[in-house]
Amino acid sequence: MLDKNFDFESFEKNFSFEIEASLRNSKAEPFMVLLPPPNVTGSLHMGHALCYTLQDVVARYKRLKGYDVLFQPGIDHAGIVTQLLVEKLLHEKGIEKKSLSRDTLLKEIWFWKENSGGNILNQMKTLGISCDFSRQRFTLDENSKKAITKVFIKLFEDGLIYRGERMVNWDPLIGSAISDLEVSEREVDGRLCYIKYNIVDSSECITVATTRPETLFGDVAVAVNPKDEKYAHWIGKSVIIPFTNRKIPVIADDYADPTKGSGAVKITPAHDFNDYIVGTKHKLPIIEIMDANGELNENVPELFQKTNRFDARDKIIGLLEKNGLLEKVDIIKQTIPFGDRSGVPLEPRITSQWFVDAEKLASAAIQAVKSGKIKFIPKHWENLYFEWLDNIKPWCISRQIWWGHRIPAWYGPDGQVFVAENADIAMQKAIKFYGKNVIKLTQDEDVLDTWFSSGMWPLITLGWPNDTEELHRFYSKMIVVTGFDIIFFWIARMVMMCTYATKEIPFPEVYIHSLVRDEKGQKMSKSKGNVIDPISLCKKYGADALRYTLTSLASPGRDIRMSDKSIEIGRNFLTKLWNVVRFAQINGCVHNKDFQCNKISNPICLWIIYQTKKMVENVEASIENYRFDEVVGCIYRCIKDYFCDWYMEFIKPILQKSAITDKEIEGYSLSQTLLKKDIRDTTAWAIQQFMRVLYPITPFIAKKLSGEMGVLEMSWPDLKKMEIDYKNAIEEIEFLKEIISSVRSMKQCINIAPKENLKARIETSDSNFEAFIANYSDILHEMAGISIGSVTGQTVPIVLGKTIIHIEFSGKINVAEEKERLRREILKLEKVKVEATARLSNEDFISKAAEEVVSDHKNRVNFVESKIQQINYIIQNLEVV
Repeated sequence: MLDKNFDFESFEKNFSFEIEASLRNSKAEPFMVLLPPPNVTGSLHMGHALCYTLQDVVARYKRLKGYDVLFQPGIDHAGIVTQLLVEKLLHEKGIEKKSLSRDTLLKEIWFWKENSGGNILNQMKTLGISCDFSRQRFTLDENSKKAITKVFIKLFEDGLIYRGERMVNWDPLIGSAISDLEVSEREVDGRLCYIKYNIVDSSECITVATTRPETLFGDVAVAVNPKDEKYAHWIGKSVIIPFTNRKIPVIADDYADPTKGSGAVKITPAHDFNDYIVGTKHKLPIIEIMDANGELNENVPELFQKTNRFDARDKIIGLLEKNGLLEKVDIIKQTIPFGDRSGVPLEPRITSQWFVDAEKLASAAIQAVKSGKIKFIPKHWENLYFEWLDNIKPWCISRQIWWGHRIPAWYGPDGQVFVAENADIAMQKAIKFYGKNVIKLTQDEDVLDTWFSSGMWPLITLGWPNDTEELHRFYSKMIVVTGFDIIFFWIARMVMMCTYATKEIPFPEVYIHSLVRDEKGQKMSKSKGNVIDPISLCKKYGADALRYTLTSLASPGRDIRMSDKSIEIGRNFLTKLWNVVRFAQINGCVHNKDFQCNKISNPICLWIIYQTKKMVENVEASIENYRFDEVVGCIYRCIKDYFCDWYMEFIKPILQKSAITDKEIEGYSLSQTLLKKDIRDTTAWAIQQFMRVLYPITPFIAKKLSGEMGVLEMSWPDLKKMEIDYKNAIEEIEFLKEIISSVRSMKQCINIAPKENLKARIETSDSNFEAFIANYSDILHEMAGISIGSVTGQTVPIVLGKTIIHIEFSGKINVAEEKERLRREILKLEKVKVEATARLSNEDFISKAAEEVVSDHKNRVNFVESKIQQINYIIQNLEVV
């Protein structure tokens, strides 16, 4: 017997789903859920909780349907993040990276990974995520290395990977190039400095506006617009860079905008993307004045050498002012690029890097979606996918760190590159190339971008490049569930890389879920202090309550607003579910394996069987269409509205007469159609179906309550073949509900207590109504508070089709006063209606208000109109019989 109080802690900790997740059925249809590998440094946040919950709902549903499900977990090595973390830990111990060899640092990182990394996997288990943890993969394991090396070599041999000197985004803190996608644009306060450049052989000067005076030592020209008359006569002349004797030309270029700054710009090709383009166009020299750490190098005056870029900026501004070369400084707002991992401003830097010709790989990825082979859900997210791939640039894949897949390239004495699986094969290639033995080859120091290996995740997890059974069985038969923010980081790259490697798409469906925000709709961040920890919520409300809430709020195109209140709604529903099963236990309802729905004849049981069957069908359709919010909505309405609010109230008069046997109950008015055994069996059967459809969403409580009802194994309800004539039962019970609801509503309108018993007279042309009343008189007495018979006093009529029910209220109210009160109530409602209607007529409100707020106003208007109509009806029909 269940405890009286719902306590999730008493059972959630007792369940593990690892065994069922690892079971394979080679005869069943395969289906795979591909888990986006979290960072090895990561902890579970609300985005993870939503993503993993929705994946788990799909995986569990498919298992219940009999599929051979592989829910594949794994961890990403997260190159930059992990190395930065371990370097920080070593720094706290007084150990600096520069004092360590590559091998020593890698040993430290591996030690940290084995002892502290991957905590998120245990947190996933707390949330009830049913991955096959026995198949856990790591993006730096041996098979991953084998796969990454193979695809790198193939891309290189096909001319799709190459090494070249390009300007890249450089992170001075990490000391590495980073991808354009790893750049975070931020608005910050800046200083626009107007610097005077003296013109050679003249007492005049040209004023140049710049936010980066520290790079002036790398200037190779000053550009002015050829149409700018103010500067036209200086084109072809030379100016002198402050604090140096170096002369640079004044050139004409449309890049200079006369309406911005001073109209003249300094050209520093080594330290600005736009300047690099202008410099290339005019064949200008490139002077690098900053090193990999963001300090000024030997190409600047000695006074500034080894000075941090920001300190150099302050020093140069001070000296410019002191020497009369600073015209003015404007404080401005400017947008500059930051590294999203390091959080420091980036530097444009020209370096030798490895690149993928992403444009050529993108064509197949674009076609895969356009042809319908890959489907985005919701469909509109494919626009973001196309936008990125249509404008894709060469992908810089090399990183100047040590933690990651080391680039499989070796260099000969003359710089000739040899790409190979290992050093021995590289040496064989070198000997063949040079025609003689080579003393030494040097491997490239760089590692690959983490997203390069993540892009191969569908193949890595299935054992590629080995010819595995799993690869044949699950590749191209998987779904990816993820957030929109990694459509280009991860989804597009997986399609590009895996399609290139196998000539087949990796997956046919991509479900993009919403963003989880705080209760005010703000994005969660540590700086705002509004981060909600999912594990804390699990400890406070239970994992099932969190899963239920996240699933219920997962509506396409609408971000989720998360708060304790929303979790409480989920917890309260589970509490109601607990109480339902406890009520069933108390009243002898247990699973009957021989129960057959088509043997039931009583209308109330047939009605709940029908509602349950319809719920199962709707839930199945909603899951198949990934409408997770509708799944929960269907289940909630059936359990709360139909089962709890109606069915349980219908059956209580029978089940709670515990002293009456089934034989003795023949004297009770419902005995002709409703027996205890039918009720008990039907109740247990319905609860069993509820547990089955809830299992993918709330697995802990579903497993607990199923066991309590005598059901030990889970499968999806197969109710489609049930052939039962529900028509008469549905009509009968819906009419019963309508009577009860109408009487309750009437009582509320005229201030009569719900439990107050009133006499009622029936006026009907329905010949079957007398039998109906005989069957349900006790229910009408218990639930509506009316006794059918004759009336002698004042009544109010309730019209229900062919039937009019005259409810007597003699002595219960003062008619005149009640009419006046109802008229005042109408005036209040009219005011509410006017206010809500006015807002809905306001275009500014409609365009700015949240969708749910607009919907709430529309519902309010509809409710008020219905209420006014009802009150007017009662006023008009208060009468004396």
